Amino acid sequence: MRLSLKQLFQQISAVGCANGLAGRQLGCESAAHVLQNSSLLKQCRIPVKWEAIVKEVNSGRHLDAMPGVRETMRKLADQTRETIKKEGEVLVVAGDHSSAIGTWSGVSTAMRDVGEIGLIWIDAHMDAHTPATSGTGNIHGMPVAHLLGYGDSHLASIGDNFPKIRPENLCLVGIRSFEPAEQQLLDYLGVRVFFMEEVERRGIAEVMQEAHHHVTRQTSAFGMSIDIDGFDVADAPAVGTPEKDGIRADEFLQALLRLDLRGLIATEIVEFLPKFDDAHKTSEKLVVNLIETIYQTKFFQTQATESILRRAHS
Repeated sequence: MRLSLKQLFQQISAVGCANGLAGRQLGCESAAHVLQNSSLLKQCRIPVKWEAIVKEVNSGRHLDAMPGVRETMRKLADQTRETIKKEGEVLVVAGDHSSAIGTWSGVSTAMRDVGEIGLIWIDAHMDAHTPATSGTGNIHGMPVAHLLGYGDSHLASIGDNFPKIRPENLCLVGIRSFEPAEQQLLDYLGVRVFFMEEVERRGIAEVMQEAHHHVTRQTSAFGMSIDIDGFDVADAPAVGTPEKDGIRADEFLQALLRLDLRGLIATEIVEFLPKFDDAHKTSEKLVVNLIETIYQTKFFQTQATESILRRAHS
């Protein structure tokens, strides 16, 4: 099987998306190229094989970006779906978080014949506006609504006409900035939201364990969409929409080591804005540390399980 062979060599296939026009700040469209050429990523213990970088279609900014975002997300969904079909899993490194519409549409449709997918959404923001409720018209604040089947019909129907994520299979973690219309939609649908106050009270390790249980109860696989503005600004300074008092990166990385990642089919990392990084490349290091920790943990767990099963049947 392809996945077993990939696990043997501990390699992850990556898709980039050079998108930024749907965000508040321009600049994160360069993130995929920066990471592709990153000396830090080249030193990562998990080799990254770049399948493609999807180029953004420019039709303007704010809601004028909509036609371009539709085309870009269709291209990203096609590439993500193709990589899942070929390799069994995918890492997506994108710009603004509108990419999630393409990423998870591709993953969902690739898995449609197998079953539903779950999604853990790490973010400072709910990203659950629709074009009708958004005050800014920035589409990076709308992907959750579209993945749930609400908003622009063209974006909500990329790949197929079904919602890409069911509300009961979605968890948002680290939320601390949102608007009433977003909360009303998620409350109405019954989406589990771990606000930052709960994360601080319980600890990120316990919250991630519950989120994992929630999104894997009735799904065939799960993914993580990680907006690095979900982390504390000290750990992720290079973002366009920073929010204070976020998740501490070291605690999150430690929590990943204790999380069952064997069913992880896709990881998406977004909103890294390279021109805002500090002299120590703090945000770039965080992205690399996330990739390394997630996939070292996953491959170790999977290989350990396969080894136990082989011994049991020998």
